[in-house]
Amino acid sequence: MNRTIKWQFIFSFVSISFIIIGAFSIMTLSLMDNHFAKYVAERQESEIVEYTTSLERIYEENEGWPNTADFESIGLESLHNLIILKVYDNEKNLLWDPASSDELGNKQKMQDNASYMDKIMGEMEHDYVEKTVPLFNGEQKIGEALISYMGPTAYSEHDALFIADMKNNLIIVAIVALILSIFFAALVAKKISGPIVRVKDFTREIAKGDYTSLSPEKTDIKELDELISSVNALSVQLENQQDIRNQLSSDIAHEIRTPLTTLKGSLEAMIDGIWEITDDRLQSCYDEVNRITRLIGSIDKINEIESHQDSLNKTSFDLYALAENISSNFEALFFKKNIYYALNGDPLFITADKDKISQVITNLLSNAVKFTPPEGIITLKISNEKNQALLTIADTGEGIHPKEINRIFERFYMSDLSRNSFLGGQGIGLSIVKSIIKAHHGNITVKSDYGKGSTFTVILPVKR
Repeated sequence: MNRTIKWQFIFSFVSISFIIIGAFSIMTLSLMDNHFAKYVAERQESEIVEYTTSLERIYEENEGWPNTADFESIGLESLHNLIILKVYDNEKNLLWDPASSDELGNKQKMQDNASYMDKIMGEMEHDYVEKTVPLFNGEQKIGEALISYMGPTAYSEHDALFIADMKNNLIIVAIVALILSIFFAALVAKKISGPIVRVKDFTREIAKGDYTSLSPEKTDIKELDELISSVNALSVQLENQQDIRNQLSSDIAHEIRTPLTTLKGSLEAMIDGIWEITDDRLQSCYDEVNRITRLIGSIDKINEIESHQDSLNKTSFDLYALAENISSNFEALFFKKNIYYALNGDPLFITADKDKISQVITNLLSNAVKFTPPEGIITLKISNEKNQALLTIADTGEGIHPKEINRIFERFYMSDLSRNSFLGGQGIGLSIVKSIIKAHHGNITVKSDYGKGSTFTVILPVKR
């Protein structure tokens, strides 16, 4: 059966508390019984020593054994403490016994007390013990005392009641501790589970497509705060992705609708006889069809790269030599716009898909040429830093507006300048570049000084 995190926590906490409290109580009871038994045994031995010492003192004070009456106080006191005391001289003559004080009754009293202790404290070991203790006056033996008691320990009724009260109090403490642990567990469980439940409800709303609300709640638990922050960040990212998807759909529709509208209008005009069917007009329609085809092909290419369906054909090649070869294809454009171009660096071998890296360099150089005015400067540099290949393309073109620089790698995004009909473009080139670099586990960054130029830096692992 599935439990909520709250009840799972309470159950676990109470179970652990029950085990700990139970083990502690059992250990405490055992230690208490052992220590109290030791205390009673030591007390009993101390009383026996006290009685025998008193007998020896009576002999010394009377310079011999007195009459029976002199033993009365010691004998009756011992009986009160459940110890039967008999005194003999050296000739084994009985000087005093508790017969006059009902020895049998005292034995019965000891038996009754043992039964009472068993009732209160459980079954205990009770044996009737007799031992003989020699009596001395200095170094002279003057007799002996026969001592009888219930052993190994003789608990009095007061002792038994004390132990019983201690055990009852310990049980009460254990019950109170268990109740408090349940209460504490409920509080902690509520504090922990509450934010988690709210995060659960929040993620459920996210699953439904609602990314607008955030969970501002903070707790005193670091892990929960990190979880809440992660979920909030996820919501923001999903909302941004949704906005991008919405914008992407709109851009795709716009990019396809425009040539289709032009193509439709031209064909309708020719079909209706408004326009004469000429080679130029047919060529214009053909160009529009090609534009749509290229657009769809570019979108498919990005999707293939990002979904890893377009596998990389990695080989080892000289990145500098590749850049040099591609640069030669742009010499005519450089000459036409009177652009100064420089390729710097040294041979650098990397393991990558040569064709796709060629596409990256081509797209970046094409953008640089497109946005660099006549008499401008374009530089391409190849370098190796910390076992990473750096390909840097800098131009002295128009630059990128600060508001646009974070969006230039988005699909179909074009700056106002790139939307100029003279410059052309579909806003896909940089998106393809980024996808290729990402597929190679690399990175691409851009720095731009608006009105002065831009610098694109591609970072690729040398080997992977």
